Amino acid sequence: MNRRFSPLGLLLTLTVVAACLSLSWWQWQRAGEKRAWLADQTAKAQAAPVSLDQALGRDDRQHLPVRVRGTVDNDHPVLLDNRTYQGVAGYYLLSPLHADDGRWVLVNRGWLPRGADRARLPDVAPISGPVTVTGQVYEPDTRALVLKSTPLAEHQWPLRVQKVDFAAIGRRLGVELAPFEIRVPPEQSLGDAPVLPRPWQDITAAISPERHQAYALQWLGLGLAALIMYLVARFRRRPRPDH
Repeated sequence: MNRRFSPLGLLLTLTVVAACLSLSWWQWQRAGEKRAWLADQTAKAQAAPVSLDQALGRDDRQHLPVRVRGTVDNDHPVLLDNRTYQGVAGYYLLSPLHADDGRWVLVNRGWLPRGADRARLPDVAPISGPVTVTGQVYEPDTRALVLKSTPLAEHQWPLRVQKVDFAAIGRRLGVELAPFEIRVPPEQSLGDAPVLPRPWQDITAAISPERHQAYALQWLGLGLAALIMYLVARFRRRPRPDH
């Protein structure tokens, strides 16, 4: 039985199958990369804390435990805007810490509610006396998208920012800030200040390797489905009767 062959249909089918296989392989590779990355981050998170100076000397310091002793600058807190906790809008509170070795670093103390009046900034509880902070290094993504880029306020403290620009905040403080923040774990107190909610995103909260593998299987299934549909349509097609 003669069946009409469609080169265009075959070409489109092969294109779809090739694209699906390519995406499947990409997701499978991403699963391997994510598994290796998580293993590295977990190992660093479980390691003994290093000093601030040691953390500054490393390139792979994301999530690295660090311990630093110093005095908090209570007069110049920084509020990172647009942070939500349990569906409530608020800020992350970052306080400058003057370490005993003379260096400066921002300590992320946790989340503060914004309140009904956005024009009124929340009160910040001071931290008296020297404190020892043990937390994890966090380097924000420099590609983070903000609604608009605005210059830092001239004489506003607390300083409300849309993203943490360590160099710009350091210039405003007149010091050189470390290019990362220290995120304090949820159970740690800082002096006599109340412990704030600290809803840090766990390193495993991103897309897991298993999710990437599931995506890979989905793309593979779509490619096979497209090929099967073409074959079924090809061999079930009947010629039109002659008139």
